[in-house]
Amino acid sequence: MTTIPDKSIDENEIQHMFLQVESSDSICMLNVAGHPLRIREVIFLMIENGCRVMKSNADDYNVFLFDKEVIEVYDYLSTIIKARFI
Repeated sequence: MTTIPDKSIDENEIQHMFLQVESSDSICMLNVAGHPLRIREVIFLMIENGCRVMKSNADDYNVFLFDKEVIEVYDYLSTIIKARFI
């Protein structure tokens, strides 16, 4: 078990969330599942690279019009990405 000040996280914990990510050339909806620390790390990297990241929901994800859909499974994180290019 990993310990963070005032919070302990189970190594086997899985978190699920929907995110809307905007960059200069695309808008993406992400269906993300994985370890909470890995999800936080990925969100931090997206923000650090100039993306706007907002929490979304299943309804918005399901009606999102997209140009391309990609599934990625990598390093304790599984993501379905729907991308619309601007």
